[in-house]
Amino acid sequence: MDITRALRDKNILGAAFINLETWGPWLTALRAAYGLPLAESEFELYRQATGRETPPGAPAREVYLICGRRAGKSRIAAAIAVYEALFPQVKLAPGEVGVVALIAVDRDTSRVLLEYVRHILEASPPPSPGGV
Repeated sequence: MDITRALRDKNILGAAFINLETWGPWLTALRAAYGLPLAESEFELYRQATGRETPPGAPAREVYLICGRRAGKSRIAAAIAVYEALFPQVKLAPGEVGVVALIAVDRDTSRVLLEYVRHILEASPPPSPGGV
């Protein structure tokens, strides 16, 4: 399950994003960050935003995005945190406990992030026993 499929699925992350089509640039950024194939229209946006002619072929270790206020950064960060918790990208050894850190610049922003995470989790049906 990749992150964009999870966001489109109303049973996973999608229930918290009412009109996901307005999040198109974010979906492109997420597909690029996770090293997922880009559609032609997505590649054009990627090329314009990065100046690169070759899309990434593997997940990025770090991603830097320049975004203005009210661009949806906190909601996307919360969605990424929930996705990483549900679908860890690393295999844990028996007995290990995974931790997803979602760090904010201040307490007010941390409360906003916590509410976004809570909303994403509450908007989706609970996972069935044995996984999502």
